[in-house]
Amino acid sequence: MAQQTQPLKILSIGSPLSELTTLVSKITAINSKHGPFDACVIVGDLFREGSDGKEIGGLSFPVPTYFSVGKYPLPQLVKEQIIKTGGEVANNLVYLGKSSVLTTAQGLKIACVGGSFTEEGYDSIGDQFSPVISKDSISTILSHPILTGATANPSESLASAKQEASALPSAFQGVDLLLFSSPPPHLSTLSPSYASSGVSLAQSAPPLEEVVRRAKPRYLLWGDGEGFWEREPWGWTGPTGKEERWTRAVKLGALGGEAPTGGKKARWFYAFTLPPQTATSPLPAKPANATPNPYVMPSTPSSSSTSSRKRGPLEDQNYIFGGQQAKKGRTEGAVPPDNYVCKICAQPGHFITDCPQKTNREAKDHSKPPQGYVCKICQSPDHFIKDCPQKDDKPRGPKPPPQGYVCRACGIPDAHYIKDCPVVLEREEAKSKRKELGPAECWFCLSNPKVTKHLIVAIGSETYVTLPRGQLIPTLPKHIAQGGQKPLVPGGGHVLIIPIAHHPTLLSIPAEDAMSIISELESFKSSLKACYASYGAVPVSFEIGRLSGRGGHAHIQVIPIPQELADKVEDSFIKAGEAQGLDWELEPERALAKVGQQGNYFKVELPNGKKMVHLLKGNFDLQFGRMVLGSLLGYHHRIDWKECSQSEAEDKEDAQKFKKAFAPFHS
Repeated sequence: MAQQTQPLKILSIGSPLSELTTLVSKITAINSKHGPFDACVIVGDLFREGSDGKEIGGLSFPVPTYFSVGKYPLPQLVKEQIIKTGGEVANNLVYLGKSSVLTTAQGLKIACVGGSFTEEGYDSIGDQFSPVISKDSISTILSHPILTGATANPSESLASAKQEASALPSAFQGVDLLLFSSPPPHLSTLSPSYASSGVSLAQSAPPLEEVVRRAKPRYLLWGDGEGFWEREPWGWTGPTGKEERWTRAVKLGALGGEAPTGGKKARWFYAFTLPPQTATSPLPAKPANATPNPYVMPSTPSSSSTSSRKRGPLEDQNYIFGGQQAKKGRTEGAVPPDNYVCKICAQPGHFITDCPQKTNREAKDHSKPPQGYVCKICQSPDHFIKDCPQKDDKPRGPKPPPQGYVCRACGIPDAHYIKDCPVVLEREEAKSKRKELGPAECWFCLSNPKVTKHLIVAIGSETYVTLPRGQLIPTLPKHIAQGGQKPLVPGGGHVLIIPIAHHPTLLSIPAEDAMSIISELESFKSSLKACYASYGAVPVSFEIGRLSGRGGHAHIQVIPIPQELADKVEDSFIKAGEAQGLDWELEPERALAKVGQQGNYFKVELPNGKKMVHLLKGNFDLQFGRMVLGSLLGYHHRIDWKECSQSEAEDKEDAQKFKKAFAPFHS
């Protein structure tokens, strides 16, 4: 297998949608200005829906260009050409396959999984051109030697294989480029930029999660719908405990098709340089904006141990052309994208930093107000309001309300706004003096001597796992006899994952602490999932994120349910929500990102990884999660945890049974 020995320049382009003449023209232009490029990859759909494929006739691409299937079927003419030639559709345009890994002569490793995801389609049997992600396509790529770590040369001797394996850290066993038509899940996890990206991840494909984890790509590229987003990088830890490889995920807009109504096309191309990376290469420097890995949540954060060496010269060759990302490291005279317009002179062809009118603009006297400006205090046009000589003469204090205004707190007319009302101010002062719930009173703080420590089954560095008091799952014969499903998991398996530090909700944890806490929490969830699976069960987790006046302690509840009921969980929450007037957010992660640390919410994670979020606006039944799952499992009589209490000896027996069952899945 060829190994990369030199830096490679890569160009990636979003869905051309059959505008292939334009595609060739754009590649040619970018290649002449910023190339030569070693490879170009297309993400999304090369052809529009319903195309006959005749657009491809007679075209020749200036750079080796690779594509896979998108969400639309490939034209029959193109399929026939692929079968006839083995993959080459036109000169320098090659079909990668629906699910495959290709290593070029220069050592560039490109992996792809094309198509969209649906629950029904995943179980279907498709061919190499089907625009649907299926079990077969996922199985095919996961079994590739590069993703399994196996040697690709069957004639290699055992001795040499062992020697190579010992010299090659696991983090280097991956691909360079991973191309998707649909996004994998969890990209928004721990990403500060997602909330403002404008990109939707609602149609993510859960099976791609394991592909990302195995492939460890240096670049993950996808094109699905509108919008451009470059996620913060994350690292892959090798045997040394250090991040030895970094993944940058980029969502590209579409080159083809019409611009969205009232706007312009999102950025559709992204260019970068890949330095060679082998077992003998220096470790790449940690990017300044890196986040923990959303796909491999370590039980203890390893980012602090990342090498502190200086960035090497090859890594500094990473570059991005055009758009807002081009500001950093752009050279003078660089050419902007076609849709860029200078904000100074309103002309295309140059960035604002290179505008010929910039000097004249900067030479203007900004100490005087512009024409038409009037000071709001004295009505003079000669100075800004901050320089007004009458500024200090202006009366201070609360602004009086308009005539006829009546304060809703005290009922006095024409006196003050409600925010300035003495009654309100007194109420707020009393509220601020109200004693916060501290560790000594908190049920979940380990420093509280009243914590039920005999229910704890695992303790990490940031979080711990415990059975709750009065768990939903009955374990005693007398309780099982009252109705419902028999417990599948020893000890019941209903647990809480709780941060050791005192925070009211998971969303309210400060950014500097959240990464390590969430990482370990996700690690526990993954271990619980594996444990439940060994007993024919799947997890459902939920969190009530509520910022109360006295504060609370963040925790999530995880409850095992039989595998055969997994498909009924979402519908159960929807119907129960309708009965109580609850609405569910269409884009859960974005909704949580928007409300931020001060948000109140109810969040559910379904067995398939899908999330449901309801933003709390008023009264909310704190037993809602138990009520839904209790009804599904036939435990209507166990919805109130206070009705499910056991003796300390019975609790201890449950905890010991589950601890023994859980131990093999979490070290």
